[in-house]
Amino acid sequence: MSLSDFIETNLSALVADWTEYARTVSLKDTRLTETQLRNSACDILMWIAADMREPQTDAQQKAKSYGDRHDAQSALDRVAREHADDRLAHGYGINDVVGEYRALRASVLREWLQTSPDRAAVFQEMIRFNEAIDQMLAESVRQYAQRT
Repeated sequence: MSLSDFIETNLSALVADWTEYARTVSLKDTRLTETQLRNSACDILMWIAADMREPQTDAQQKAKSYGDRHDAQSALDRVAREHADDRLAHGYGINDVVGEYRALRASVLREWLQTSPDRAAVFQEMIRFNEAIDQMLAESVRQYAQRT
């Protein structure tokens, strides 16, 4: 099963795992609800899965890995900006935002690797997934920095 298919098929469990982590970094006085946490993770994962399905040339992959694929109009970047704005509005620090992406990456890859027998295909899909996470993380940090 491809990683993008795995994400969509296991979305509820992945979101639950991530939400558990996100609750540990949230501030006691935050107004961020469980529903808001879940919706944020769901949006991020669905757009990552969609991004992974898009064809990508070697040149595009290289540009993306160097952070040269910033596109203010892309859905991936829009969701990342919304995530940063939401977290800032709820009192999250930049380290918390970065920690959320780190936890999301780790939980998705850990769960997917347990179900994937074809290790060669896994490697290429992990690269694509990591690129999408990194793109969103960079855009979230950029947005957070601009707002602060």
